Amino acid sequence: TNGDQLVTHSVVNKNKPAGIEKADAEVIKTTVVSASTEPKPLAWTNPQTGSSGAIVAIDNFMGKHGQQCRGFKTSVANFMGIAYYNGETCQVSGENWVLSWFKAAN
Repeated sequence: TNGDQLVTHSVVNKNKPAGIEKADAEVIKTTVVSASTEPKPLAWTNPQTGSSGAIVAIDNFMGKHGQQCRGFKTSVANFMGIAYYNGETCQVSGENWVLSWFKAAN
């Protein structure tokens, strides 16, 4: 539907992860989506880039359009060192999830 396209379009425009490979952001998103409610912590790795990390918190909530969403906190270890990020992924249609936003933690 048009609503899904608009949400997807706006999400794609906003999602420019700084300091992290897009492929790593996708691995993190997939790990968050497939996780049970609360990881303790939940490890992720991306053999393609050599990056890894641990998702330390997931918050399930209802998005403003009534969709399922999950906020999360993760570490990212890569050739630049270790950094910490916050993000959010939401379900747009069926089993499809997109990153709403992803940014370095302060």
